[in-house]
Amino acid sequence: MNKLIIKGEDYRAVVDYCLKEKPNEACGIMAGKREEEGGRVTRVYLMKNTKASPKEYLMEPEEQFAVFKDMRQKGLELISIFHSHPHSPARPSAKDIAMAHYKEAIYTIISLEKAKEVMRAFLISDDKYREIGLKIEE
Repeated sequence: MNKLIIKGEDYRAVVDYCLKEKPNEACGIMAGKREEEGGRVTRVYLMKNTKASPKEYLMEPEEQFAVFKDMRQKGLELISIFHSHPHSPARPSAKDIAMAHYKEAIYTIISLEKAKEVMRAFLISDDKYREIGLKIEE
């Protein structure tokens, strides 16, 4: 996939959730369909960060299992795993890269370090990352 496509309302829901969870990292899953243009998000799952930390996140395993089951039942695909960086830029940390176990997923990071949030999308594999496009549709 070469682009993350997200509706404005879903973008806002993710950012609002990240702001609500600050100073800790927030996390979640974006599901939808893979298209020629990229991964189109049609459903956002806001997840609990069991680490409750400003520097790392871990999704609650049972909640994650329930989300993947719901996605299967709705015919949705994993598009992106997102998390916030409350006090640092929107780029993968060494820990983010090490924890990127879903090679097919886009990893989306929302930086809250400045007054205006910054959302960026990345593909991560083989201990390397590459930024891809992000399209917010109204």
